Amino acid sequence: MVKMKKAIFGGSFDPPHIGHLDIIKQALSSLDVDKLIVVPAFLNPFKSKSFAPASLRLKWLKAMTQELKGVEVSSFEIDQNRAVASIETIKHFMDAADTIYFIIGADNLLSLPKWKNFEELDKIVTWIVATRDGIQIPSKYISLNVNQNISATELRDQVNEAYLDRNIANEIVTYYKDIKNG
Repeated sequence: MVKMKKAIFGGSFDPPHIGHLDIIKQALSSLDVDKLIVVPAFLNPFKSKSFAPASLRLKWLKAMTQELKGVEVSSFEIDQNRAVASIETIKHFMDAADTIYFIIGADNLLSLPKWKNFEELDKIVTWIVATRDGIQIPSKYISLNVNQNISATELRDQVNEAYLDRNIANEIVTYYKDIKNG
């Protein structure tokens, strides 16, 4: 059986923005992978809620990545209908893969030891860390140079079309303005 190299990029994507798209494109161009799987969370295990429903974030991600070859947007975590630990997601996608790259943003580095079964996860994956906010990335990780300074939290508070993919910008702007205006 032929083994594959897969990259997994998970997150809340609340909303998905051009920073996420840049991470995906950089990973595709710099990593030797057969497939890059984007996995939106039903609910981030470290958060109490999401702003946009999971099904909508999934739809936005599919629209944002539809033209990218080698990208699959997976509903695996959403289908579980609960917060899913990264170790569970990685194990789900391990079949037929001899290499699993796990893409995270540098803002996650400090919380890694708190992740469920981090030691096991650390042995299974090759970490790819996207640069963010000037955070130093230790040399044991592969750095993915992304020049986007965008925060989904700030974007929800101040929706700006310039930071959104053209395929989904109008829908995202409308959605977050509507929930903000109640």
